Amino acid sequence: MKMMQGEFRFALQRSIPVLFGYVTLGLGYGLYMHNLGFSFWYPTLMALTIYGGSVEFVIANMLVQHFNPLNVLLITLVVGFRQSFYALSMLK
Repeated sequence: MKMMQGEFRFALQRSIPVLFGYVTLGLGYGLYMHNLGFSFWYPTLMALTIYGGSVEFVIANMLVQHFNPLNVLLITLVVGFRQSFYALSMLK
């Protein structure tokens, strides 16, 4: 049990910078959605249902304009397509 506590502490220390990055981005996204006129529940639900974080910022802007589902789908695919390049770099 003592060894697990040390491993947990080590992992926590290493992940604190990432945590601060996510908190900063989350606060920025929440403020952005609030300035667009959305209530607290919209960014919360979007964060739970949308996989790509950068897509959330794009879709937030699209929600205040004339909504075109085809545009949302295409932009989501294009923004999410960058993940495939990350996967390609892992091939040997």
